[in-house]
Amino acid sequence: MSASREKKKRQEQFTAEAASAQNAKKGLSKTIKTALGIVLAVVLVAAIVFLGMVSTGFFEAHSTAAVANGHKLTPAMVNYYYASAYQQNQQILSVFADSEKPLSEQAYITEEYETWNDYLMTSAVATAASTYAVYDEAVSKGFTLSEDAAASIDSQLESLDLMGSMYGYGTGDAYVSAIYGKGCNKDSFKEYLTVNYLAQEYSNSIVEALSYTQDELDAYYAENPGDFDSVTFRMFNMTAEADTTNENGESTVSEEALAQVEEKAKAMAEASQGNEEAFLELALENTPEDQQETYDADSSTLREAYTENQCMDAYRDWMTDDARQPGDTTYVYNTTNGYYVLYFVEQVDLSFRLPNVRHILIAPEDTSDEASKAEAKAKAEALLADFLSGDATEEAFAALANENSSDTGSNTNGGLYENIAPGNMVEAFEDWCYEEGRQPGDTGIVETQYGYHIMYFSGYGKVYRDYMVENVLLNRDYTAWQDAVLADRTYSIKSSRFVATR
Repeated sequence: MSASREKKKRQEQFTAEAASAQNAKKGLSKTIKTALGIVLAVVLVAAIVFLGMVSTGFFEAHSTAAVANGHKLTPAMVNYYYASAYQQNQQILSVFADSEKPLSEQAYITEEYETWNDYLMTSAVATAASTYAVYDEAVSKGFTLSEDAAASIDSQLESLDLMGSMYGYGTGDAYVSAIYGKGCNKDSFKEYLTVNYLAQEYSNSIVEALSYTQDELDAYYAENPGDFDSVTFRMFNMTAEADTTNENGESTVSEEALAQVEEKAKAMAEASQGNEEAFLELALENTPEDQQETYDADSSTLREAYTENQCMDAYRDWMTDDARQPGDTTYVYNTTNGYYVLYFVEQVDLSFRLPNVRHILIAPEDTSDEASKAEAKAKAEALLADFLSGDATEEAFAALANENSSDTGSNTNGGLYENIAPGNMVEAFEDWCYEEGRQPGDTGIVETQYGYHIMYFSGYGKVYRDYMVENVLLNRDYTAWQDAVLADRTYSIKSSRFVATR
């Protein structure tokens, strides 16, 4: 083969190889581009899915924000407990927190927590742990929701769709999400309600199961009379101004100044013996001039229903002496810079029986509007007249209460309040119950700040002292049960990232 032909052949071979390499390179480039396109598409889809999951509350409904007594809580479930903790702390937050700044950016009032948000999160999860501890105990004992509780939960869930429509959210799920945070819906809200209702009903059943015999009540009282026997008295603190300095440079009261105050205290005690009005007048006279304009001697000196153990050591023995009589006075050293002037009003009677009443509250639509109040009063008068014109039995009154009363605390049990202890009701309501000569079957209408109460006197219940002793025992034994149930509770915060914090 000639040299020129060899050369030509090598050129053709080189050209073919180059073309083949170029084609291979193009193919590889196309493959890489295709692969990159697929990767980018996957990433884009993943990003869209992720954003969709974020916007729809997927993570709020499926991740774990906390563990409460072994129960994994989603951020959505924690939202309910957080909202409750926030509501319970509204008053203190209004004082110490800035409503314009996130709570996660505001230091808590002590070093126990870094921020207010940390405090609320911990409170929320701790409450959840306590609730689940009682819930678990209830389930282990085979305790189930009452029909009333189940009906209440269903009623609340049914109202959510109405609320959602009324406030422009469209559905109940959207309404719950708007109120509590992403991921919250009717299903999770139902779970939250069920757990809390069951725990509460089980706790109530523990209290209801506690009972005490008369011998047990009497025995506890005999061992602890100082916790129950009570006195009402007046006390005026007459003090001396510091007029000397001790070796440490501190201002002190001289013996001469203290002696002068003692003379004044003695004179006040002697002048007011058996005369409560004189005591009040002298209390005002002995009040510093710059305080007299705002000083209320009646309320400031009154110590009502103090138990023996509440009385100070300085005057306890005098106050609880069996020989003590209403109107007795004395003065005792207050252990620092003056004297207490004391006026004994009475030994509190604990032997009377507490009243039981039924009532129907007719609440005005607007308690500040006279026309609205007049309308409510007229309705109350008409209902009472109708009742009295019929059988006028307690059963009939109870039925009217369930049908007409605005008081949610009693309009499902016939308007009944039993064992009304002094100070438990608003003044006008309580005064009617305690009016001298009150008899079963008595009726009337009482006006309070809540509206007009149609009253029916049911009769008398427990002896006041027994009622007080029983409450102490109930509290003691319920607390012991609760401490045992909560002793092993556990909780931990995993992440607050998706919790709807403030």
